[in-house]
Amino acid sequence: MFTRLTAIDLPLAAVVVVMMTSATLADAPAAQSSLLPPGTWTLVFQDEFDGTDEHLDKTWEFQNGPSGHILCSRWRENAEIVNGVLKLRAKKETRGGQDWTAASLWTKRKFHYGYFECRYTYAAATGTNNSFWMMTRDADRTTPGRFEIDINEGHYPNEINMNIHNWTGTHWSKSKHITIDGADLSREPHVHGLQWTKDELIWYFDGKEIRREKNTICHRPAPVWLSLAIMNWAGPVTDAVDGTSMDVDYVRVYERVEQP
Repeated sequence: MFTRLTAIDLPLAAVVVVMMTSATLADAPAAQSSLLPPGTWTLVFQDEFDGTDEHLDKTWEFQNGPSGHILCSRWRENAEIVNGVLKLRAKKETRGGQDWTAASLWTKRKFHYGYFECRYTYAAATGTNNSFWMMTRDADRTTPGRFEIDINEGHYPNEINMNIHNWTGTHWSKSKHITIDGADLSREPHVHGLQWTKDELIWYFDGKEIRREKNTICHRPAPVWLSLAIMNWAGPVTDAVDGTSMDVDYVRVYERVEQP
């Protein structure tokens, strides 16, 4: 038996007390509701992508250039809002010295602990890395406390990859990979979540806990990232990638309300 933690869709800075109910993975709602861990939470950030395409630039920053470690350069033009959905588009085109293009963006605002949630679908082709993640942005590798939390690096059709990276000094990582049997995560959106506290990191898929780790390095504020990449370790890269997109329904961030 799994535990599903639900709450109604809330206005900014609303507070909700979440009650625990039993449910299976198949019971995850299609409605745009948050699947919160137990406790009392305040919604401190949300982007439902209901505005115009121009509103993205007020909230997000974008990569505009090549990516040496993957097969695509990434550009602002590859991110577009269409009918309330943020589309990160993969295109077969030569730009920035690479044969493919895609998109990567991060919030201008930084966050420190809380519950982070994104509802999205994968690009429908192997070779795509569909990512919801957090990372500090210090260029100097000697800066203390540089880290990355991959809430999900999703690979079509049904792989979830969760990683912790230490980016100060000598790099190390700790990873977990799961496959959702029989699923095609490009066909309909699913909810990926992370509860980040001083002591723990807890990952969720459609409200079900799928990983828990002690938090040993992730203690600085960091932005939220959304990225589509094209890479060989996400499966064979073929012309089927061209024209696909990672489609994001929403991003929401909550902070826990401490009880007196």
